[in-house]
Amino acid sequence: MKAIVVLALFAAGVAALTEEEVWLQYNRRMPGEYYTKGLVELPPFQGRIFGGVEADIANYPYQLSLRRASHSCGASVISANWALSAAHCTFPVPAPGVITLQGGSSDRTSGGVVFQVEQIINHPQYDDWNLVNDVCVLRTTTPLSGVNIAIIALDPVGATHAVGSRAVLSGWGLMEGSVLPAILRRVDIPVVDQGACETAWGSGWVTPDMICASEPGRDACNGDSGGPLVVGGQQIGIVSWGDTQCVGTRPGVFARVAFPLIRNWIAQTTGV
Repeated sequence: MKAIVVLALFAAGVAALTEEEVWLQYNRRMPGEYYTKGLVELPPFQGRIFGGVEADIANYPYQLSLRRASHSCGASVISANWALSAAHCTFPVPAPGVITLQGGSSDRTSGGVVFQVEQIINHPQYDDWNLVNDVCVLRTTTPLSGVNIAIIALDPVGATHAVGSRAVLSGWGLMEGSVLPAILRRVDIPVVDQGACETAWGSGWVTPDMICASEPGRDACNGDSGGPLVVGGQQIGIVSWGDTQCVGTRPGVFARVAFPLIRNWIAQTTGV
C-alpha cells in the first residue's frame, strides 16, 4: 500500500475549506475521506513529525511554501526563475494563477516575498497512482530573489549516497499533536538502504526513481510534500510519500533527483 504527504488544492472551493482541509485535499498519508489512491487503508493514526525543531529560513534559504491561498506543499529554489516540487502537489496541473510561491520567511503565514507562477510543468511520465517520477517545476514571473532566498544545487545524474548519510528535511508539515506549525521546522534523517526500503513496503512500490530516508521517530508528514531533502548542500530528494503514522515506522520515500529520467528532464526543461 502506498500513502503520501500532502496535497494540492483546486481554486474552486478554496474559501469553503479550512486550513487543515487545504493541506489534506490531496493527502495520501491520512486514510478515509482524503485518501485518493483506492489502496488498502491503514488505521486512522494522527499524522505528526517527531524529532523536528524550529528552523531559521536564513539557514534554509532555498525552502519555499507552495500556496493555494494558504500553504499546501513545499518547494525549493533551483534557479533564478524555477522552483522544484512534487507532481502530486500540482496534479492535475492547475491554471498558473492558482499557485504562488512564498520565500524568505520562516513564518508561512507572513513576511517574505510572494512570487507569481506563470508556468507549471509536471514530469511527462508522472503516474498519479504509483507516484513514479513525482516531480514538477514551476516558473515564476519575476526572479526568485530577496533576503533569505537562494538557489539549492541539485544532485547530478547518477549520484549516489551512502546508507546512513545524514540528510536535512525542512518544511511546514504536521508536527506532534497534529499541529500545523507556522514556523519552519527541520529534522535530520539518514538515507535508508534501497533494498531494505523495498522490503519494508513490499514488492513493486519503491522503484529506482525513488530514494528513502527516515528513522524511528523522525519522518516527513502532511504539508511537507514537494519539499527538499538535502545532503552536503545539494538536494537529493523531493518529499513524495510514506507511512500514515509519519513516525518513520517504514521509510519515508522521496523522488530521487539524480535518477536519469528525472534529472535529465529537469535540465532539459529548466536549463538547471
